Amino acid sequence: MTMLSLLLAPLSWGFRLFSSSMDMFLNVTGLKGPLWNLFVYILTNQRSFLVFFFVMPLSFVFDCFWRLRTWYIAKYRSAPEEHDVRVKKIQARVREWIDKGKPSRMCTARPGWLTVSPRHCQYKNVLFTVDTTLTDILSLDTSSRILRVEPSVNILQILDYLLPRGFTLPVLPELDELTIGGLVNGYGIETASHKYGLFNEICVAFELVLPDGSLVRVTKDDKLFHTIPWSFGTVAFLTAIELRVIPAAKYVRHKYIPVHSFKECTDLWTELQTSATPPEFLEGFMYNDKEGVIMAADFTNEIRAGDRLNNINWWFKPYFFMHALTFVKENRAGEEIIPLRQYYQRHNRSIFWALQDQIPICHNALFRTLFGWLLPPRVAFLKLIESPAVTKFYEENYVMQDWLVPLEKMEEVMDLCHKELAVYPLWLCPHRVYNSGKWQGKLRAPKGTKKEGDFVHYVDAATIGPPGVKNFNTVKAITALETYLKKVGGYQGNYSYTYQTREDYREMFDHTLYDEVRKEYGGDVAFPESYDKISRKNQWKKKDN
Repeated sequence: MTMLSLLLAPLSWGFRLFSSSMDMFLNVTGLKGPLWNLFVYILTNQRSFLVFFFVMPLSFVFDCFWRLRTWYIAKYRSAPEEHDVRVKKIQARVREWIDKGKPSRMCTARPGWLTVSPRHCQYKNVLFTVDTTLTDILSLDTSSRILRVEPSVNILQILDYLLPRGFTLPVLPELDELTIGGLVNGYGIETASHKYGLFNEICVAFELVLPDGSLVRVTKDDKLFHTIPWSFGTVAFLTAIELRVIPAAKYVRHKYIPVHSFKECTDLWTELQTSATPPEFLEGFMYNDKEGVIMAADFTNEIRAGDRLNNINWWFKPYFFMHALTFVKENRAGEEIIPLRQYYQRHNRSIFWALQDQIPICHNALFRTLFGWLLPPRVAFLKLIESPAVTKFYEENYVMQDWLVPLEKMEEVMDLCHKELAVYPLWLCPHRVYNSGKWQGKLRAPKGTKKEGDFVHYVDAATIGPPGVKNFNTVKAITALETYLKKVGGYQGNYSYTYQTREDYREMFDHTLYDEVRKEYGGDVAFPESYDKISRKNQWKKKDN
């Protein structure tokens, strides 16, 4: 059993024991109905109380433990040797599945509440689970600039490991809890993706356990490599990833430019993203259809006379999206120096802006001063205390979706998001979509590209928050956006549910190579399709084993 399993097992066992004991007590005493209703009421209507007194302290303790453990492993134990042992256990488990006659399809044993996603992964309750808890950084080759990590390594570990050594990832997403495996098996995007592409483009090689239990290492010269991104773990079990790294600077020089309409935003954004010398980082917020800010940043190691140094992540300071709003309200451009680590973690304290929906008083200066050091609450623990009523409320009254479209459709997708959702702030993030040559993965070769390496500029419009549209209907609104994406050659960021049919999903994403490789290696028998993992209409019913 891994260290992570040892830490999480008491939580899981404790909740099960408490639940079963309380259920027995309440049944015997006849109090089950009233007390259960009270418990559900607290989970549903006093959620901020639970987040403040339970989730925030637990998250802080967990993070402290995890950083101490990571330090201990790096200093005193050989992670590469232990990696081989752990991988052999995964292989043995897969062979056990084969020996048992392949009783059902397989998936990882990671609990659904641990994922940084609104999905609860109920399919895990009816599939054959394989423990793939692999949580260590394995090596850094500074000469070739290649970092080798296990898939459960998260962004916080990457920051702690790389920045002191003078390196960073070309594409480093902003939330500490995101795992490398999730960014590879799903998709990852960051404000430097207009230069480097999506997260999978910085990957050099994958180590995989195949459905027959064998272990392979594949690179971009192998078609198997190209089927892993966007597969959601339905081709093979990912056990290690090799990533490119680049030199890091101490700071970023960060500029804020207010915009006053979707058109003004699109025009300036297009100029910056397609420039021959684009900024290293490009990001945007639209706070409504007439107020927004575009932000551009570049690496720097110097602070010049007159520069303003802003430690934006100090616990008592306003959250980054609120800080950026001041430039909009004052209708002025601005520039400041931000420490690189704090830039990378700028959205972490407030989970972009989702924290305000969990703790409405989070913007209060006194709250930040007294308790800001406990932030953020871990998304996994927020899901752990989610009652069925809260889950239903979020599905009907909260949107967490990313809409990836060609850059030429940027204004259109913002208009449609405003019409169908009116979720603000609207997060804007640039990226490239590449022609991968003879082995094109789930993303189709963009129109206008002719050979491997050609690319088209895209933009991600992310909607995170409660909709502002009257009489909002989740299925109707999300379906309208999904239909639009298929029409313009766009994609839905599938960390959340999709409301498409299987046929629609296959129309959006190219399954040609995916189907071929799954059949060739036995993935079509070993794993469910990726659609089955992310479709809201096709979730397995929750069932205890």
